[in-house]
Amino acid sequence: MVLSNGHGEDLLARTLVLALLEEAQARQLPLETWVFPLVGEGRAWQTTGAGIAPPPWQVVGVQAAMPSGGFILEGSGGLWRDLRAGLLGLIRRQMRSLRELAPEVAWVLAVGDVVPLTAGLLVARRPVIFVATAKSTRIRGFGRPEQVLMRRARLVFARDGDSARALAAAGVPARYAGNLMMDALEEGTLPPQVTEGLVIALMPGSHQDAYGNLTVMARAARAIARRWSEPTRFLVPLASGLDEAQAVQALAAAGWEPAPAAEASPGGVWLAPREGGSARLWLASGRFGPMVRACRLAVGLAGTANEQAAGLGKPVVAFPGPGFQATLTFLRDQQRLLGEAVALTEPDPEAVAREVCQILTDPHRYRRMAEAGRAVMGQPGAAGRMARQILAALTGGEGPFRAVEEAPGGPEGGART
Repeated sequence: MVLSNGHGEDLLARTLVLALLEEAQARQLPLETWVFPLVGEGRAWQTTGAGIAPPPWQVVGVQAAMPSGGFILEGSGGLWRDLRAGLLGLIRRQMRSLRELAPEVAWVLAVGDVVPLTAGLLVARRPVIFVATAKSTRIRGFGRPEQVLMRRARLVFARDGDSARALAAAGVPARYAGNLMMDALEEGTLPPQVTEGLVIALMPGSHQDAYGNLTVMARAARAIARRWSEPTRFLVPLASGLDEAQAVQALAAAGWEPAPAAEASPGGVWLAPREGGSARLWLASGRFGPMVRACRLAVGLAGTANEQAAGLGKPVVAFPGPGFQATLTFLRDQQRLLGEAVALTEPDPEAVAREVCQILTDPHRYRRMAEAGRAVMGQPGAAGRMARQILAALTGGEGPFRAVEEAPGGPEGGART
């Protein structure tokens, strides 16, 4: 059973499960998989990509969307809104369902933070393999209660080598095998007209506050277009679970309107600034990977998406948004994690435009930001490495414990510990 707690965590867990199923099939090992999303409706589990249908797993348990999208401790009244929307009742139903399902489960794969780890250990009471995607010693250390819980896991995958070494020193069976985020990027192509001139990605996040974020970002996009001489294309990857019509309404509030019919692109919405000009904005669902690969720079009020863009060598400009995720505290933590790959600025369209144009016209700074993101996030391939090590644990073939095992090359994984 896979337990995950959020849209980004669902995507990462899905990437790992697909690798697990592929590796198990190659070894002719039967592996029945249940997935129990703990936060949100789990829409990431409804499709698999790569032409696989139906999904090779069964969604179980109880799911419901909450106003905060899981960010109940990020301020802006998220906890209170969730409580009014029935959070306590949802938690009770999920715990009851998890206890009922647990006798049929051999192992739990927990992906995210301490919530799915606790659910697997204390509610399901099954052996747990934990993929820790939320925390890093680069931001702040792991507390003693977290370490106590992680010591009870059979295997813990840390999100970076520094965290793996710190946890191993505390007695946690931790190791580093790479970052799943760099494997959870879909392939694909884009219509050629959306990649003409300067291409900038606008990443509003995957939760319900994305619409408010998008309005602020779209105003900044108009300011960037006024400052930049060549044609500019702004690409907006819309996460699953977000409504296209509502997103277009948010963009309209920021001064964007439908582009001429002759410019229409298949599979997306093509918009132009109300005041005219050559800038264009293209919004589409299911295209995050191709969009972020095509961009020169990203403006992001997101979590996982900001980190993935940085890992691809795209400088990220961020600023505090009007919603519950992209708070100043959250973004400062993200900057500590990603280092120079992220530039923070004021939540003012002109300030964002100045920062974007400064980065784009300073090749030395641009290169430093790109290199910093790649160094922190590492290379793709973590899903396959984790899958092999998990199957070794499941089948009793686990070798001697090492904090960093079969790690990728580069700054994170050059030395095995």
